[in-house]
This record gives sequence, structure tokens and C-alpha cells, in this order.
Amino acid sequence: MTNDAPAVPDVTLPPDEVAALRAAGESWESLPSPTTPSPWAISPDLVNVEHRGALPADRFVRVVRARQQGFDRLAPGLLQVTPRVAQPDGTLARLRGRVRNALIGAPLSTSQFVHERLTKVKAVAVLSSDALSSVAYATEQILIVLALAGAAALGASLAIMGAIVILLAFVVLSYRQTIKAYPKGGGSYIVAKDNLGPIFGLVAAAALMTDYVLTVAVSVASGVDQIQSAIPAAGGQRVAICVALIALIMVGNLRGIRESGSIFAAPTYLFIGAMLTMIITIIVRGATGSMLPATETAAIHGTESLTLFLILRAFASGCTALTGVEAISDGVPAFKPPEWRNARITLTVMGVILAVMFVGVTVASQTLGLRPFDPSHISCAAVTSGSACTYQSVIAQLAVRAFGNGSILFVVVAIATTLILVLAANTSFSDFPRLLYFLARDNYAPHQFGRLGDRLAYSNGIVVLGLLAILLEVIFQAKVDALIPLYAVGVFLAFTMSQAGMVVRWLRRREPGWQHGLPLNFIGMCLTGIVFLVFGASKLFEGAWVVLLIVPTLVMIFRAINRHYSDVAVQVDADTSKRPIAVQATFIVPITDLNGIAFESLAMARSFSPTVIAVHICDNPEHTARLRAKWDAWGNHVPLTIIDTPYRSYIRPLLAYLDAIDRQRPDDTLVVVVPELVLDRWWHNLLHNQTALRLKAALLFRRRTVVMNVPYHIDPRSTRRHEDRDAI
Repeated sequence: MTNDAPAVPDVTLPPDEVAALRAAGESWESLPSPTTPSPWAISPDLVNVEHRGALPADRFVRVVRARQQGFDRLAPGLLQVTPRVAQPDGTLARLRGRVRNALIGAPLSTSQFVHERLTKVKAVAVLSSDALSSVAYATEQILIVLALAGAAALGASLAIMGAIVILLAFVVLSYRQTIKAYPKGGGSYIVAKDNLGPIFGLVAAAALMTDYVLTVAVSVASGVDQIQSAIPAAGGQRVAICVALIALIMVGNLRGIRESGSIFAAPTYLFIGAMLTMIITIIVRGATGSMLPATETAAIHGTESLTLFLILRAFASGCTALTGVEAISDGVPAFKPPEWRNARITLTVMGVILAVMFVGVTVASQTLGLRPFDPSHISCAAVTSGSACTYQSVIAQLAVRAFGNGSILFVVVAIATTLILVLAANTSFSDFPRLLYFLARDNYAPHQFGRLGDRLAYSNGIVVLGLLAILLEVIFQAKVDALIPLYAVGVFLAFTMSQAGMVVRWLRRREPGWQHGLPLNFIGMCLTGIVFLVFGASKLFEGAWVVLLIVPTLVMIFRAINRHYSDVAVQVDADTSKRPIAVQATFIVPITDLNGIAFESLAMARSFSPTVIAVHICDNPEHTARLRAKWDAWGNHVPLTIIDTPYRSYIRPLLAYLDAIDRQRPDDTLVVVVPELVLDRWWHNLLHNQTALRLKAALLFRRRTVVMNVPYHIDPRSTRRHEDRDAI
């Protein structure tokens, strides 16, 4: 017995399922019970008794336990494989395993899943990096839109900032209610599905999936912008750098959520510390009049008027600061117990830190009169050297005013900003696979996404997210301005679905605390719904229409997958009878010659049924005549049918022959015994025509046909040993 024995849960089957199983078992009760000469003849628990010794005086009994054979016996009839069994066989497989373990780590036991949970400190790094990273570009996106109306319009950034902070407060408070109501994970998909219906849940899931993919693309591209600010030559390799960074983050997440949290914690807290230090330094320098001079200025040429629509566009762009807030409610199961309480605390801490940094950056930018660098409507000239200015983000300009251009702290801010922007994608790599897991659990996504990988992470979802993000970077050439219009539309749609679901839940259930929770979720629903409409309308012709097209397309795909799984669950049925006595099998054995392989296949078939037919398909009359002579000499114990194929086709004539047998014996189950040569070297397979493999593939789609594979192993070393023995 080991300490890893899984707990056996109590299961109560539905009465209709119990009745169906009992009805199916009635036909088995009339069968005679199997008898064995000894209770040790066959041991399901793999306890073998070996009798050794040829002479009576030398005889002894050796008991071979399950552990010696690669299994732990946890309970009667319950075995567990040991790590030795899980190791790959073969030189190439072991080499591949070592490379895999070097990249993502050794496989973890399922019992270690509880140890992969996140503490609040690591959860801030894993689940909050997306939201916190938006500080690096949210203010800049507001200023870029306002700059279209000239320098005077930049003053509206403070009012927009205030509206966004109020919205952030309501969203955080609303999701605190969601986390408490759904302690096992209250993502937008689950909340909307449970309270509004499956369609609304799928809309929320599709919106979130779109947002997660765009989060990875936008975050990494923004990080490359910061790299380009420090190293202008990097601009020519933007796409390659983005692809490399996404691949690096993907590998880090394949190592498991706890280890990825350890890897990404330091950059997250470095960014928080750098931002707060920069903001405090600017406040102190502003109060003492010791602010450092700017190295560059930007001249703004307004091309539009400051209209309500322009303000709404700037507000929508600034609302990217709220992306990632829902990640903690999605990832409640990833926390250490008590999960929901730790998740609420982490959400609150993240909201406060995000608000403080966003307000500090926006107020400092307005106070210092910073200008965004946007080549579409801004030109800049260096005030000191007279050289043409290069791109410099708002965060970089603030760092110059606080610490001086090229100083150590300036470099720290640049590095921290770059790292947090790149690692913001980590939040999506945590939540996207978990969302796919929920969809797969409910039969709306392929079941492969519900499987845990070697490191107890949903590896398939992680890989798919990485590939989709890389595809976006290539299509849009890693340009943030091209990706931003698609960004945040999905997340605010998911916000609205989630809050609407909570409103319906409060009204239906009237659970304790509903009087306080209902107003919060209702206001949150209204605010996020307004932002979604504003964002969709203002960014519609800039690319947001793509997201509005992708979401319904994904919903249709989800429903098609669900219909397939529903059809399989309802219609799946064996082509043969479920009653053992009613099974009448006709065995068909294709042979090429009367040799050891044929004898083994025929003997196997005859041990199951008296109705056995050997079939030989050939286009060589001499070979056919020789086979007939062999068959007569053998004694013609099994009927032989020879099919001449002048067109040199083998698979299709056999299928036609099976159709003819079906018409003769419509109630029989056809069992095709396929002899297959198995070689010890992979390249040996290239020397054979793989007829057995092609035949099995063709029979797979034939109804009421069972394929029995009889492998025949060829080992050159064994052949040489037999030759040496015969020579002696």
C-alpha cells in the first residue's frame, strides 16, 4: 500500500441507468461460471507464484508481487503504475523523454495536484500580471486618441481616468460577489451558462477566448515596443522577437502553474516597485521643484474636434486597463484553501495596486505635459541635440523626468516595464486552458482539452493559445496599434454576461447578502454593457468588427461540437449483439501463404468459432497453384477461397467479398483476422508494403465487422540465436 492511494468516492447511479444495466446482465447469468484449476492461475492483482526446481529436493516456490512488475497494489482489484512503468522504452523514446523533461520538467503524479495550488503572493504574479501590465499602455492609448484634437484636448485625460477608476471599482466589487457565489470557479462562462442559459454562456466563452488570444498578442507586442525604445535596431525583428517570447512563455507554463508562478513572480513585483518608486519620485520632485528636464518634446497637429464621440473613443481605449480583472474569478480553483477567500483578497489587492498606478501615471503625465509618440499625427524633435527623435513611450518619458535619461533607475523601469508587458501573457496562459477545460467538460470543446498534461497543466490548451497568438503576431506584424482595436471588445462582453448572470442569480435564489450583492452586480452590468457598446461602436470600423464576427462563429462551432457529442452519447451502439449467447461469429482469415503466420492466425480463429474461411487474393497463377498444393497436403482443415485479381487490387476485392458473405449470413458478426508483421527496427517498416495497416484502416469504417490483429514479431537477434542453436 502507498500513501498515494486515491480516495474512492461514493457513487449513486440513476435508477434508469441501474435498470438498463441489470437488463443487459440478465443474459450473462445463464452462462457457466469460469473455472480455473487453481486460485493462483490468474491473479488480477498480479501476484504470481512460480514453482522452481527440477528435482523434488530442489523445488521451491517464488512469489512475484505486483511491485516487482511495475505496479503498486492499493486495494483488491486496484493497481497503480509506478514511475518505472511510465518511462518510455527504446533509445529514441528515452532521448525524447530526456529532452522533454529538460524543457518542461519531469512528469508529476496526480496526487501532487494539491501542491500545485497558488499562494496569494504567487497568484498576483500569475493571475494579475495582465491587469497590472495595462498601466504601461492604458494612459498612452487615451492620450493618442485625445491628441487627434490637439494639445488642449489632452486635459480631458483626467476626467476619463476618473471614469475608468470608478468602473474598475465596481468591476472589482462585482467580481468579489461572483467569487463568493462560485467558490469552485466563477468565470463568465460558468456564471452566464448557469443563470442565463447555455447560449449566453457560449457567447461569454467565445468573447473570453478572443480576449485571451489578443491579450497575449498585444502584451508581447507592447513589450517589444519597450525594447525598441531602448534598442531602436530591434524594430526590424519585431515579429521574430514576439514569436520567440511567446514560445518562451508557453514553455514556462507547460512546466506547471506553481513553477510558472515562481518564474514570473519577480518581474511582476519588480514592475510594481518600479512604478510606485517612479510615481513617488515625481511627486517629491514636483513638490520640491527639482524635476529633471525632458529630453524630447512632441509637437501635436490636431486633425479633429474634441467631440463627445472622440472622448468616448479615448475612454474605450483607456478601458484596456480593466482587461485581466476577471482572471482571478476564473482561476479560483488554482488557489490554496480556502480558495474563494484567498481569491477575493488577491482580487482586492490587485484592484488597489492597479488603481494607484493608473492614477499616478495619468496624473503625472498630465501635470508634466507629456505627449504621446504616434507617427500618424505627431512629429517630434529633440530639444537638446537636434537629432530626429525615436519612439519613446509615456512610461519611458516619466522615467526620464523622475530619474534622468540613461540612469540606473531609468534602466530598471524600462526593464521592468518590458518584462511585465511580456509576462502579462502569462495570465491568459493560465485562464485560456482552464476555460477550454470547462468547455470540454460540458461537451462544447474537444475532450482533448480536458486532459491534464505531464506537469498537471492543461497542456493542449496552452499550446493552442501559443500558436494562435503567434499567428496573430505574424498577420498584424506585431503592431500594437493594429491589434488594439480588436482588444477589450471581447472582455467587456464577457464582463456584461457575467454581471447579468449574477443579477439573475440574486433575483432567483435570494441568497444571504443578496440585498447588497444585487445593486453591485446590476451597476457593474450596466457600466460594462455601456463600455462594450461604446468600444464596439468607436472601434467598429478600425477592426472591432472582426471580433464581433469571430464570437458568433465560435458559438456555432461550440454548438456543432456539442451536437456531435450528444449524437454519440445517444446513438452509440455496438454493431454486434450485447448478449453473449446471441453472438454468431464468422471468421475470415486473409493469408498470403501457408506458413507459420497463417497457421497461428487460423488456429486463433478456430479456437473462437467453427466457422472459419481462409481467403487468398493473388494475381499470380503459379503462386495460387502452389498454395493449393500446400493446402491439400496440410489436410484442408479450413475452407480456402482464392480470389484472382487481374487488376492487382487487394483491399477492395476483400471488402467486396465481405459484402457477399454479409448477404449470406446477415445475422453473423464478421471477424477479420489480420496477421501483421511487427519489426524491431522502425526503418524495417519502410521495406514492407504495410498491407495489414491499410486493411485495418479500411475495415475500421465497415459496420458489423470486428478486426482481430495477430502480430507476428520478427527479432533478428532471436533469429541468429536459433541459427546458432541449430548449428550446434
